[in-house]
Amino acid sequence: MLEFYQFGPAWGLPDASPFCVKLELWLKMAGIEYRSVIDGDTRKAPKGKIPYIKLDGETLGDSEFIIEHLKTKYGDSVDGDLSAEQQALSHLITRTMHDSLYWVLLHCRWVEASGWQEVRPALFGSLPKPLQMIVPPLIRRSLIKSMHGQGIGRHSRDERMQLGRNDIDALDTLLGDQTYFLGDEPHAVDATVQAFLICLIGPPIDNPVKQYLLNKPRLLAYYQRMNGRYYPQIPAPTS
Repeated sequence: MLEFYQFGPAWGLPDASPFCVKLELWLKMAGIEYRSVIDGDTRKAPKGKIPYIKLDGETLGDSEFIIEHLKTKYGDSVDGDLSAEQQALSHLITRTMHDSLYWVLLHCRWVEASGWQEVRPALFGSLPKPLQMIVPPLIRRSLIKSMHGQGIGRHSRDERMQLGRNDIDALDTLLGDQTYFLGDEPHAVDATVQAFLICLIGPPIDNPVKQYLLNKPRLLAYYQRMNGRYYPQIPAPTS
């Protein structure tokens, strides 16, 4: 059976990482059985990042490449019905989530005081006391350095939040009045978008991007629809 390595639940959510939630949602959509392994030690991961999987003696990392591998092995029951244009749109939305909104999410969690005060106990509270004083600040400094290298760390707070609001506006426009992003049934792009919505809405972290999202009725209805189908235990959002 496929072994799915992830960080584990936080804030009552299936995982703290949008990439872990994305992969789990896709596995649910594809009907592939898996065994969850809670292990946040990134040193064991093939690319130094989580999630990763073990299957048939292979260890594979990166949610996108994992999904591509599984599609080759089991067939593409999730996106096999999409046209070339729909596949291209799915790709562009996914890249927006991965390469734009992800960095805004990192800022909201690790740089904003409201995020850091929730992230530190939720993600590091199980560490031995001496390590709780050492490890979280080290990881925080490393992530802030990565944000500066990527570019978002060079912007003002207001500019970063505006980038996040722009992404939310684009999602709201593309969803429109559809049930899911590409029609009446969920596809891989929905796994990606919903994972990021869960990680923005679910944690008890307040920030302007979350508040902006909570005022988008169509996206909130979509969020509830997806959770009702895959994560009914996640409560409805509150402002």
